[in-house]
Amino acid sequence: MILEGLINLYTNPLTLLFMVIGVSFGIFLGAVPGFGATLGIAILIPFTFGMDPGIALPMLAGVYSGAIYGGGITAIMVGIPGTSAAAATVMDGFAMTKKGQSNKALTASVFSSSFGGVVGGFCLLLFAPVLARFTLCFGPAEYFMLSVFGLTIIATVAGESMPKALIAGLLGLLLAVVGIDPITGEDRFTFGQMYLLDGLPLIPAILGLFAFPRCLEMIHHVFKQKEDTLGGRKDFGAGPPIKLREMAGMWRTLIRSSILGTLIGIIPGAGANIACWVGVSEAKRKSKHPEKFGTGVVEGVVAAEAANNATEGGSLIPMLTLSIPGSSASAVMLGALMIHGMVPGPALFTRYAPVTYTFIWAIILNNILMLIIGYNGSKLFARIANVPLIMLAPVMMLVTLLGSFATRQLGFDVGVTVFLGSICYLLTLARYPMAPILLGLILGPIAEKGLRRALLISHGNWTVFFTRPICIVLIVLIILSLYASIRIARKQRAWKL
Repeated sequence: MILEGLINLYTNPLTLLFMVIGVSFGIFLGAVPGFGATLGIAILIPFTFGMDPGIALPMLAGVYSGAIYGGGITAIMVGIPGTSAAAATVMDGFAMTKKGQSNKALTASVFSSSFGGVVGGFCLLLFAPVLARFTLCFGPAEYFMLSVFGLTIIATVAGESMPKALIAGLLGLLLAVVGIDPITGEDRFTFGQMYLLDGLPLIPAILGLFAFPRCLEMIHHVFKQKEDTLGGRKDFGAGPPIKLREMAGMWRTLIRSSILGTLIGIIPGAGANIACWVGVSEAKRKSKHPEKFGTGVVEGVVAAEAANNATEGGSLIPMLTLSIPGSSASAVMLGALMIHGMVPGPALFTRYAPVTYTFIWAIILNNILMLIIGYNGSKLFARIANVPLIMLAPVMMLVTLLGSFATRQLGFDVGVTVFLGSICYLLTLARYPMAPILLGLILGPIAEKGLRRALLISHGNWTVFFTRPICIVLIVLIILSLYASIRIARKQRAWKL
């Protein structure tokens, strides 16, 4: 099965073509501050609805890989991270640009990003099937506690404010109850609309959560700041590229940051924005000259980029096996899997094994494609910093609305995107995170079914959640995650200092 997935990639030229498109599109979106992998995947999902999952999912994985790397381009060239995952890259990357070494920083970034992504992909290939077999022991009670575990972790670490993240998660749970009751079959909160009987349509909801608010933010930015571009530099890619000998000399940093990034990615909710700081922190701690970090040393760029790209494979391990995304981007990817009829768990590695292993191998190959595309096109992608926002905003708005309509060809879905997106725009102005809303929308039905079925089986006996061994372990993990999330938030502030 594993080799079959690899063969599928090389025997279907169309798959490779769409992977190249996905990686290039991801790099473009990652290099535009505020866009990133989450928005890129959300925009493309509607256009993959009629595609073969063996082609669509590798393309979306390419967007994921490319966007994480792309965020480092503007971090190096402009000093503005395209994504939060590239925040730590700014310190040494932009300092190198000021010293006329931007090309060296850009090429070091793509080498380390590719290496970290390949390491994370192989970890996904090795560990995800093992963890998936473990889920065969899960019953309704275990799935309920697992959903609570996922919701708790994501809600407590997403965003700057824990109360706001929890409120956002509750809003997602409220949206999840729209539709037909899974036990009694009664309508709930459909307001007489037949289009809501199956629940809130997932693709319009995803676009309303991530794409539409970002388009409104860009429009607001253009009119308020009177700025057309990101303020890019004219000395695109100055200086020679990094030498392979110099990259090889930093093999310890590459391996250490890649492993750390993968481990952090596995922890749901931690994500690349934490991994990049951990990678730099550990590189600085192990360095013979820690005082030089932040002044323009290439090792700082390598440590940050290897760590944040390795989180891609790590974050997909709990997503593919337990339905618990490790980041907001993998949460949207979870929605893409479900839209294509693939429910995370053991079935992915049995019934859907060919497509699943094609997807996993695509993550590894996408990072190699990213190295080729990024190395040869780093100077071109750096010019994205000068793309007029006044042109980007209406184009992205049009693509968002077309994507919302394309799934079911219903004007009602466009209305869902606009209505939900307008509310979410106001929430983003108040600094409410969107990822917990999506997780509540996706995991809410799983939690409800698990809770009610467990109570039906046990004849209303609540002790079923406290007497089963796996449930007890999950309860302990929930408590530990609440404690760890507070510690992570405090340490993240310290790493940025």
